[in-house]
Amino acid sequence: MIRRFNSPRSVFWGNDLDGKQFVIFLIFILSLITISPKPALATHEADHRYIVSGYVRDGEGNALKGVDVLLEHKSGQKEKVTTNGFGYYETLFHLHDDNLGDEITVTAGTEVKTIKVAFTPGDKVTHRGATVDFGAPGKASPYAWIYWTGGFGLLIVIVYLGLFKKKKKKKETPRKKKK
Repeated sequence: MIRRFNSPRSVFWGNDLDGKQFVIFLIFILSLITISPKPALATHEADHRYIVSGYVRDGEGNALKGVDVLLEHKSGQKEKVTTNGFGYYETLFHLHDDNLGDEITVTAGTEVKTIKVAFTPGDKVTHRGATVDFGAPGKASPYAWIYWTGGFGLLIVIVYLGLFKKKKKKKETPRKKKK
């Protein structure tokens, strides 16, 4: 008796899934992974984590990429971060309940802002942090809804075509008999 081994794909999916459908399924899974939110900065316990974030923009509200933002806590902890393509920056401070009310100085370019550390002492669950923005408020794109709607619609079409649409079988033409 010859023993036939199935590939892991056919064992899991059965023999109904062809290569094209499998590739479409993988693309779908990868797209879900890439659009999922980024993980939290979990380098400290929640009650020791204080995240300072914000946007750096010009006077017209356009994002400024590559701007160095310097943040300094009175304890001497200093952080230097650079804005991304959207003008966004984010950094993490290791602060405790006794740091409530401390000042953090945030500098972007020549502009300096000071914030006071604020949170509920003893709360070990709620996000602790502050937002410090520089420049004019950001411009909202009037076309953002088109990108989101189009991307979501395209994803639905790919899933439908890849997973639910059955292949049409070709009609076989009857062979003519030889005389």
